[in-house]
Amino acid sequence: MMETPGLMLKREREARGMTLSELARVTRIPESSLEHIENNEFGEFPAEVFVRGFLRNYARQLSLPASEVIQAYEALESQQPRHQAEPQPEVVEEQRYYSTTPTTEASVAANDDAPRFTFRFAYIAIILIAVASVGLSFLFMGTGEAEESDADYTIQTGETNESPFLISNTSEGWIAE
Repeated sequence: MMETPGLMLKREREARGMTLSELARVTRIPESSLEHIENNEFGEFPAEVFVRGFLRNYARQLSLPASEVIQAYEALESQQPRHQAEPQPEVVEEQRYYSTTPTTEASVAANDDAPRFTFRFAYIAIILIAVASVGLSFLFMGTGEAEESDADYTIQTGETNESPFLISNTSEGWIAE
C-alpha cells in the first residue's frame, strides 16, 4: 500500500525540524490548511485545485518531488472519493411588503411584472451630457481667423515689429523699455 500524501509531507517537515507556523509563513498556505493536508482531510478544501496546488507548494518547499506527492493523493482519492458537501436546504421564505392602501388583484399582477430597475435614467443622462458637451464645444469654438482688432499685432513678411512690452536685462537689472 502506498503512503498517504499527508504522512509523507508531515514526516519530511518534522525531519527538517520545521513547525507548521514556519511552513505556513514560507509557503503562504494557511496553517489550518496545512493541518488538513497532514491529516489527509482533503474534503475540507473548497475545490480540488486548491488541494493540488497546496500539495505541490508544500512538496517543493521540502524539496520533495511534487509528482510523487500528487500520485499519493490520486491513489488515496481513488480509494475513497472526495466527500460531497451536504446540500443546504432551500430557503422558501419570500419577503412581501404590505401597504395600507387597498389593492386589487390586477394591480398586484401589474406590479409583479414591472421591472424592478431600468437603466433608462442612466441612458438619458449620458445622452444629455453628450449633447451638452457637443453644444458647448460649438459655442466656444472660434472661426480660426484673426479678428479685426487683432490686426495691430499681426506680423507682415519682411517687416520687423517689436513688442510694445520689451523687457531687457542689463547690468543694472531688468529694465522695461
